[in-house]
Amino acid sequence: MSCLKKLPAFRRESCHDYLKWGGFPLRFQFSDETSVRRYLLNLYESIVRKDIIGKNKRINGGAFKAISLYVLANSGKEFSASNIANYCNANGFPEVSERTVYGYLEKMQKAFLLHPVRKYAVSGKAILKSKEKYYAVDMRFRTATSNTVKIEEGFFLENIIYNELRVRGYTVFTGKTYKGEVDFVAVKDGKKCFLQVAYLLADEAVIKREFDAFAPISDASPKYVMSLDRIDFSRDGIVHLNIIDFLLHKVDIYLT
Repeated sequence: MSCLKKLPAFRRESCHDYLKWGGFPLRFQFSDETSVRRYLLNLYESIVRKDIIGKNKRINGGAFKAISLYVLANSGKEFSASNIANYCNANGFPEVSERTVYGYLEKMQKAFLLHPVRKYAVSGKAILKSKEKYYAVDMRFRTATSNTVKIEEGFFLENIIYNELRVRGYTVFTGKTYKGEVDFVAVKDGKKCFLQVAYLLADEAVIKREFDAFAPISDASPKYVMSLDRIDFSRDGIVHLNIIDFLLHKVDIYLT
């Protein structure tokens, strides 16, 4: 059972509403989800039309919208420009190349639709040049432009935590270990911590997966697992935090 179901009704409803639609002020003028989605989608299309396509007549509007919608819907997932180019080529846009994809992504960044995320090599303590993940600047655009987004999706919550960390002044990377990845490395003032984000720690297999992600890391910096669970699953020096409490500043992360 979702931990949100255990909250008082008014708070549970507010949490769901924020997680799904974000906090953009003008959207609160609309009382139903259909109207909110329509408003946010119109806002997205206005940004694309006026701030991106309208300023560069060489942009293929159809190809740009196809790419931008795909990247927003899949923000936080591993990124492949070649796969996107192949998809476009197979669906009526044969002129799209990897270079075109990266060019369009740069324009989305300048229009404040996306943030690129670099990898941090944990063992070598080096920032890698590759930018293999992108996160939506605001969840309202991701939700409004996709029919498949679910709060239960880990990438959705990753995006929310990524944005919150940036708002709080952290520089954020994905962490690369010799066995895999940790979701985030948060850095500020020369200090850092490592974070994993999950929807719910539903069983021992999920708990093991999330906590064991830190196993290859010998760095003594603090390590956190964040989820919507109300039960404290902290173990082996790794701290478990509730996502809602973190967003409400009831709990916080610390860096060393």
